[in-house]
Amino acid sequence: MERKTNFIGYPIVIILTALITYFCIKKIDSNPVDPSVVPPPPEIITLQDAFQLYETYSKNRACIIDVYEGRVDSTLNTLCTSDRPRDLGFVPSRSFELEKEFLEQYLAYIDYVTGDSIPITGYRIFLGNYPNKDKLISGRPIPDPRRNTIFIAPTTFQNGLNQAFTFTKDQNNDGRPDLLFLKDTFEKGVGNQNHAKAKINTASFFSFSAMLNDELSTIANDIGSYP
Repeated sequence: MERKTNFIGYPIVIILTALITYFCIKKIDSNPVDPSVVPPPPEIITLQDAFQLYETYSKNRACIIDVYEGRVDSTLNTLCTSDRPRDLGFVPSRSFELEKEFLEQYLAYIDYVTGDSIPITGYRIFLGNYPNKDKLISGRPIPDPRRNTIFIAPTTFQNGLNQAFTFTKDQNNDGRPDLLFLKDTFEKGVGNQNHAKAKINTASFFSFSAMLNDELSTIANDIGSYP
């Protein structure tokens, strides 16, 4: 018995085969990036670069701190007046540790207190120095008197700049805390009441009713330092 040729089926098969081949070749040629691979950020530096930065600090910064704390140079004493007694055994800080647990808790805390009303653009790290005392003004113990330290605060975009901020007590009793920018405060002093302040929108902000009696700080310190 003579079979009938299916002239309609052949073009369909040929077209499907061509399409499958095209997309397979295109997928291979496109060489898609493995979604599990995380590319390094542009801020990543080499070990050689890190060593250069460390050595440059040793030659141009740490040595000056060592001489100053030891009070062995009259010129430095004139430039930087201080009532600190000399400490010939002082070793300048060379590194600071941000523990994983601290970072996770700190970032979660900032997200909690800012909610979705204040867009966080980043985090600014400030350089500081512990006084030669046992406690800070607040009464918080000082872990390493005289030693350099860092403190960190979140930033938000304001007046064309990313500015670090914290919260202060509600001064107007309107149920909304004041947002205060650190740069302005550091330049004018904490006691100056003319800092740049802003009121936050409480429409999508959590209630501060239980916290308004205290300063709601976003600033973190006591980050481990090492000689």
